[in-house]
Amino acid sequence: HLHMKRTFIIIFLFLSIHAFGQMSVEDCLYNFDIGVEFVENVYSGFDHKVTDKTISSYEFTKDSLRTAIKEGTSSFEDIFGCYLAWFRDYHLHDYCGAQKKYMPGPIDYSKLMEYKPTDTFCKVDDTSFLIRYTSCAWSKNRVRWIKKAIRAFKKSKCENLILDIRGNKGGSDGTSDAFIELLYNHDGYDDGEVVRNTTPINIDILREVMRHNKRWQKNLDACERSKEEYPTLFEPFLIHYDKISTSPLKAAIIIDNLTASCAEELILILKRVSDRVIIFGKDSTLGCLDYTNFVPFPLPKSNYQFKIPLTHTLGLPETGIDATGIVPDVMIDCEYPTSLTDNVDAWVLWVASWLKEH
Repeated sequence: HLHMKRTFIIIFLFLSIHAFGQMSVEDCLYNFDIGVEFVENVYSGFDHKVTDKTISSYEFTKDSLRTAIKEGTSSFEDIFGCYLAWFRDYHLHDYCGAQKKYMPGPIDYSKLMEYKPTDTFCKVDDTSFLIRYTSCAWSKNRVRWIKKAIRAFKKSKCENLILDIRGNKGGSDGTSDAFIELLYNHDGYDDGEVVRNTTPINIDILREVMRHNKRWQKNLDACERSKEEYPTLFEPFLIHYDKISTSPLKAAIIIDNLTASCAEELILILKRVSDRVIIFGKDSTLGCLDYTNFVPFPLPKSNYQFKIPLTHTLGLPETGIDATGIVPDVMIDCEYPTSLTDNVDAWVLWVASWLKEH
């Protein structure tokens, strides 16, 4: 593992030759050290990523990148992007995209097909109804659209629902609640959450971002008073609805490697509260959920910004999904479609047929 890391850094140093632009070497070193300090003291995943097994690799990476700054062999953006990439966390990322060069990225579906997943809902056949749901970003219009799609499904009298979340990169908790209520069979727990409380920055930023949310403010008050490094921000809570919908009989969730973040959380919750849910795909989800509530940090003397997650789910690292993503229950046994827009594509037809036969 360490050998691979060293090879990675050496390749980086020799192949990434760029100018520093307007920043002096001193400014670059200053920015690098400030950025590293932020990550080491604020990032909620730091203690899970930097362990007794990985500390030598981490320190070697830092030293190598500082040397690269002094020798002027690479741009600051590439150097700090390479540093962030060491953690392999898609929620810990820069704005300029430099770190993507050094991380295993998601599958580029645009090279395989016309890939523009678009919100839509319609009947597939007499037994299956499609809802293609491409974003969990919260807005009143989005919540209204979800309710409209569910009403259309119920009106269709189809017994099976296909919820297609390919390309859904997440958004906000709570946006997808109507789907959870629709597919609910029994009670299940949602994961709790902890916040890294090592500096005043963490709590202060979350307090400002969630200043209109009384529940957040109350819990942040308790975390601020805590002497623990990772106090519990939210305890696990029971998901319960008073009624169980008899429709759909079966629900297929179609995923791909760009399904991420809150969309992955939706899958996990549905699997905990529903006996009707089956996950379909050819690839696992991205694996971008364990470390959350990321906030921007601008570095001084530059235009460089990156985001740091301040919280993580309870039970990590044992219960994490970032390393593997969520694996389909049923592997789709046909080629990638030629087009994914607002159409009923080959995968949807394959899944509808599977649901009929099983």
